[in-house]
Amino acid sequence: MKNVRSSMNLDALADTYLRHQKEKRPEDSWAFDRVLEIVRDKPDVALELTLLLLKKAGDDGAVLAYVAAGPLEDLLNLHGLQVIERFEQESKTDLRLQLALSGVWGINSGHPLFERWYALMWKYGFAEGKRQPL
Repeated sequence: MKNVRSSMNLDALADTYLRHQKEKRPEDSWAFDRVLEIVRDKPDVALELTLLLLKKAGDDGAVLAYVAAGPLEDLLNLHGLQVIERFEQESKTDLRLQLALSGVWGINSGHPLFERWYALMWKYGFAEGKRQPL
């Protein structure tokens, strides 16, 4: 894969997206729309962007939940079979991703990705309610 960041400034997009979530500044609303567009149309870029958003969220549970219920959930619903392997690999060492995956609720039992997503919930203790937030 090409260096995604060289073709577009994902860092600036991520910063603006997260600032819009926190501060609700109207001039940042374009970032929300752009993230939705990327998730819909460019799954490889969306995967990198989602991981970047989670990294930039830090340990802020509200921001992690926002990314989980937004780009992460949308990406899994729209392109899950294409990206799940990378999320499975990344979640082995990324505590933020583990927690964010538990905030994805829009994958129902009929979705082709459901079993793999739910297996991650068991693996990291969320399905049993044993996992604590960061």
